[in-house]
Amino acid sequence: MQKELFDRQAALQMLDNDESLLKMLLSGFLFEAPFDSDLLEKYINEKKFEDAAHYVHRVKGAARQLAATALKNKGQELEDLLRGKTQGSESLYFQLAKEFSMLYETTFTELKAEFEKL
Repeated sequence: MQKELFDRQAALQMLDNDESLLKMLLSGFLFEAPFDSDLLEKYINEKKFEDAAHYVHRVKGAARQLAATALKNKGQELEDLLRGKTQGSESLYFQLAKEFSMLYETTFTELKAEFEKL
């Protein structure tokens, strides 16, 4: 498992080595409010950038709590663009959203495998 996708030791360290809490956080990430790439794309198509930024922020925060660094970092990059903290063309919005969505899917698979081990 790539540490950029999920660093189990770092996640446990943030949780005082509480594996039951890690399992609870993984469950929340995987099953309670899954990410919908179509919804993100809809927000961007409709130029609802604040809604899109809020949606990405939720996933980014969960990724940070789970030491899923690559997803957290890509989420921050996309959120900054959506909030106007960085500049880019309209095509960049869609490119970063696609990269974020693909990274979410890869990370989801890794986290699900970890969840099933616990």
